[in-house]
Amino acid sequence: MRAIAMTGFDTGLALHDLPKPEPAADELLVRVHASSINPIDVMAAAGALRGMMEYDFPYVLGRDFAGVVEAVGSEVVGSNVGDAVLGFIAKPVLHDGAWADYLTVRVEGFVVPKPEALDFATAAALPIAALTALAAVDAVDPHPGDPVLVIGAGGGVGSFAVQLAAQRGATVIATAKPGDEQRLLGLGAAETIDYTTQDLVAAVRETHPDGVQSVIDLVNHGDGFAPGASLVQAGGRAASPVGAANVDELAARGITGANVMGSDPGPAGLARLAESAASGELKVVIDSIRPLGEVPAAVEEFPRGKRGKVVVSIAE
Repeated sequence: MRAIAMTGFDTGLALHDLPKPEPAADELLVRVHASSINPIDVMAAAGALRGMMEYDFPYVLGRDFAGVVEAVGSEVVGSNVGDAVLGFIAKPVLHDGAWADYLTVRVEGFVVPKPEALDFATAAALPIAALTALAAVDAVDPHPGDPVLVIGAGGGVGSFAVQLAAQRGATVIATAKPGDEQRLLGLGAAETIDYTTQDLVAAVRETHPDGVQSVIDLVNHGDGFAPGASLVQAGGRAASPVGAANVDELAARGITGANVMGSDPGPAGLARLAESAASGELKVVIDSIRPLGEVPAAVEEFPRGKRGKVVVSIAE
């Protein structure tokens, strides 16, 4: 099968011909129609997860997937050949991936039915980004009228976070690149801040002199998290999916901090998001769709920024 893989830490990504995987007793074999690119994939490709996770080469990259079940393991109940599914790979060893013609995934893992109204590309853009956004919004728990600052609103996770917070009635303040303001307003943001020309703290204080109830910071690490957190009122909340929330320091200021993970809402959360996307309530913003062979170039370009998700088209 075709697969985008790395055969060592210094080999980089390339298109390889690898054996088709066989499902274990509790797994599904999925013919992948589409995947997407997430920051975790870019980090893995750079070897940045070394020491945190085990790399087993050849390592096929990619986590999100949408496809059709081609075979089921002997112990699988409730899933059948021909089922359309979506999900993401959450195995502890970095070996199996979704940037390939086929993958195996545990039936009890992050795999749910794909609603018929969702095409494969849209479905593949959902899992990790939408789940991460949901986890962050759940952590700050906005109430109607609460001002919520979303830092990194323009990317895949941010596009979902803006919508999910706005759907709960929050007054969403979204950071935006020039030219992206109208898109974010259309997703539910009440106001935008051009972070390329404005000082974030000063801009927020202009319209919200008392600060905000919550901040969701999707991009800043370490001390970079502090400016956004400094805007949060006592009794408010701050959430980070990149481990940047200093929970003890925030607690000393009367702020509830949370470092969230995309796995937090569980498969049930993914199923709800898929149904919301299928109904049109949740918009899936796709920046571009790239064929499998262009993935190495797309990964190199990824840090330059995008508007929404980069999808990988796999099945012909």
